[in-house]
Amino acid sequence: MTTTAPASSGAGPSAGRWRSLEHRTITGLLDARCEERPDQACLVVRDETITYAELRARSNAAAGALYELGLRPGETLAIYANTHPSWIYALLGAARLGALAVPINTAYRGSFLSTPLRASGCHLALVEDALTDRLVAVADDIPDLKTVIVQRSGADPPGDLPWHLEDSAVLTSGASAPPPPHQPEWKDPVCVLYTSGTTGPSKGAVISHQYIASAATTMVDSWDLSAGEVLYAPLPLFHISSVASVVCPIVAGATGLLDPVFSVHECWNRVRRYDVKGILLAGVMVNMLWNLPEDPRDADLPLRFISAAPIPRGLHRKIEERYNLTVLTSYGMTEALPMVLYALGDEVREGATGRAQPNFEVVILDGDDQAVAPGVVGEICARPRSPHVMFDGYFGRAETTVERWRNLWFHTGDMGRMDEDGHLTFVDRNKDAIRRRGENISSFEVEQTLLRHPAVAEAAAVAVASELGEDDVKVVISLKADAALEIPELMDYCVAHLPYFAVPRYVEVMESLPVNPTGKVLKTELRESGVTPSTWDRERAGYVVRR
Repeated sequence: MTTTAPASSGAGPSAGRWRSLEHRTITGLLDARCEERPDQACLVVRDETITYAELRARSNAAAGALYELGLRPGETLAIYANTHPSWIYALLGAARLGALAVPINTAYRGSFLSTPLRASGCHLALVEDALTDRLVAVADDIPDLKTVIVQRSGADPPGDLPWHLEDSAVLTSGASAPPPPHQPEWKDPVCVLYTSGTTGPSKGAVISHQYIASAATTMVDSWDLSAGEVLYAPLPLFHISSVASVVCPIVAGATGLLDPVFSVHECWNRVRRYDVKGILLAGVMVNMLWNLPEDPRDADLPLRFISAAPIPRGLHRKIEERYNLTVLTSYGMTEALPMVLYALGDEVREGATGRAQPNFEVVILDGDDQAVAPGVVGEICARPRSPHVMFDGYFGRAETTVERWRNLWFHTGDMGRMDEDGHLTFVDRNKDAIRRRGENISSFEVEQTLLRHPAVAEAAAVAVASELGEDDVKVVISLKADAALEIPELMDYCVAHLPYFAVPRYVEVMESLPVNPTGKVLKTELRESGVTPSTWDRERAGYVVRR
């Protein structure tokens, strides 16, 4: 049964700011900007400046080199490497050929690594030298792989590998034979991005030129990013937001500053050195920066905005005041980014992440795919208003694609609520929700509450099995430097700020929480650990929580 969508904020925030949607490719955008500003810095990668003219020339050379190595339109090129200029040349070179790049999370190994390589059928891969041993370990599981381009990072040269090897210098050395004439179309796929599998193998989302171009344009418009300004994105390139961040500077005629890793202690130095006007971060990175000791220079940073999510409730305005900037939040995922967001000048509501941008219709539905009333929690669902502004399906997994598109809505698997004016508040991911004695508990809201405690640096709430059935709540925290905290004191705080049924039974303090390369806490590991010998149990401790 299908539903009729209620009125939503489809016009999006500050509707007048958005440019009309055009049919564009990422390579076409680069070529156009190169004609306008060939000598301007387009990207600064590991402190290496690459002008617009250099990026166009090197991506053309990469296309020729990849063609000589056997890559053809419609085929796939794996990229298993950290941020580096050759990473970007390979992506754009493949795009010029009409081939698909398959970025792989650099933390992957074992079956996590072999699954996307095998499923995407890659016979050619760009691999960082320090990661080749992981590739060798799964060689028997990836028989299609024939050629490896080695990206040098200073690690020991790889030994005898079971593939034909090329140095990444081949990408820019100039091919002896040019690739066949090819101009990708706006609707063509440009990459396959694998999402983490929670109930099965990871899925490859097929991403088109138009998706990346429209997402980048939407973000640039929301930031008011101008030509010549610097945008800093210290995020791994295999992540959807960072793939887009390569294109955002090109859309604006700006300069992108890309670092292979995020350094909390060097971040503001990088911002000052390059006169950065905007920075793209994961939410946990903002928490880490906030936890730095206050500096008299904080309010004098050149930044105009930070784009990140989530931001702990109560910190949003404090961050803006401390650093004299605007914090902009958004909601999206690999399959659709961004679905909702706030733009500069918008009315921002505390705890919300934004309103639907013009290319998407976003609603909250119940388990029967019926629209819920404003303020009621349900599943966040969306659909595009224009072709190819979100993913084109899961690579080789048509049945999974259909499952996620139930009743003509893409089901995100995330829970949220929307007010009468279309402001969306993210509540929790379905898989992270906790049910305790008949009550549904948002792990996200528990975590945001804990992060407001002055001694807590990181927090994760997970479900652990209860002897009474359903779940009990366990929280795992780390403390700020030089902070001291007794667990009963933390429990007093929880009692004062949480509903009685959400007050955790179990608490574990760690030096730092396990995270993936994008800074997301690995809750799977915490759930699997369960109640450990070092876990504090309030029932055993005799701590009583009253209604």
